[in-house]
Amino acid sequence: MSIRVLLADDSEVMRHAILKVLSEEPNIEVVGEAASVAETLQLISVVKPDVLLMDLYMFDDDEYPPDVMKSRILQNTNCVVAISIATDEKAHALAQSLGANVLLDKLNLYSELIPALTKHCPPLKSKVKTV
Repeated sequence: MSIRVLLADDSEVMRHAILKVLSEEPNIEVVGEAASVAETLQLISVVKPDVLLMDLYMFDDDEYPPDVMKSRILQNTNCVVAISIATDEKAHALAQSLGANVLLDKLNLYSELIPALTKHCPPLKSKVKTV
């Protein structure tokens, strides 16, 4: 049984790098990619992923109030992992307002992403095999 992830980031380069990290994990399946908040909200209701891995700051984020985003996101996924280069108090508050289980620093994703999925997305622990 694999963990189904929807990846949302407006940077194609970042999405590619994250896809590389996720593709190294046999129990993770990327079920979609979104390059904007609008696309994320559309895809999440269609693919209903286990995890939404989402950049906090995308080019169209100011068009969607956090409470609207949170409602739509939490209706369609079990866990939200926010990612950003900014990890200050403001970023943490935004991540929390979106219903994120955790905020990860993009600069540390290579080493922190997979452990964060098992630590902060408890319903997924049984899906990830530890070696």
